Amino acid sequence: MASDPWFQTRFAERIGGANYGKGTEIYKFEKIKRAKRAVLAAHPERPILDFGIGENDDMADTAVRDTLKREVDKVENRGYADNGIAAFKEAAARFMKKIFGVTLNA
Repeated sequence: MASDPWFQTRFAERIGGANYGKGTEIYKFEKIKRAKRAVLAAHPERPILDFGIGENDDMADTAVRDTLKREVDKVENRGYADNGIAAFKEAAARFMKKIFGVTLNA
């Protein structure tokens, strides 16, 4: 049996470990779906705010799609999302201070 390519371990460490996807355990998104069904069954009177895994049943609203189409070609939107723009970082720092009393260097 051939060993995994050199990048397999590095990639796997980011998404769940070297054996990610090789086992027989329940896939993590299936676990989420089952948990949601259990909560709905136990508390049908309570609405669930689902910030789930992105499996859309319907297309996004036309206004959202049109905005995405316009924004995709702008140079200023070509950075890494996790780096954030200054305005976002400053807003996040203010939020953390207000809600959690934590001071961050934006």
